[in-house]
Amino acid sequence: MLEEELHYLLMRAFHVSNREVVARVRQDGLLPGQPKVLEYLHEHDGCTQKQLGEGCALDKSSITGLLTRMDQQGLVRRETAADDRRVSLVCLTGEGRKQAARVRQGCAEVDALAWDGIPPEARAAFLQTMRDIIANLQNKGGKNGK
Repeated sequence: MLEEELHYLLMRAFHVSNREVVARVRQDGLLPGQPKVLEYLHEHDGCTQKQLGEGCALDKSSITGLLTRMDQQGLVRRETAADDRRVSLVCLTGEGRKQAARVRQGCAEVDALAWDGIPPEARAAFLQTMRDIIANLQNKGGKNGK
């Protein structure tokens, strides 16, 4: 039964959570993929494009397209790293910071819905289990897992 399968429950949880986040930021005119980029940059402003792609689980071509559009919208800008001119850093603009704060608020609202009625100790145990699952899949995924 699918309701007992981890991969299925993870997919369902992501879908429901993502739908709720998108509903909260839709009025800001953000396109698919942009909320998670803004959320990541909210905590990692000035990261490399590679770090951003890894942090958002997006491939190189997807992140390039998103950043090009977000640059055109005035949400991000790319700067050359002071210590290595070959490296480009992705930074939020003032408008990008405002949008990122709205995305974070929307995500916090969705998290509050998800955690409703779940005691703090169960939350902590669940989050640790999720981190362990991610580590298992990343580190022990075998030949096809990487």
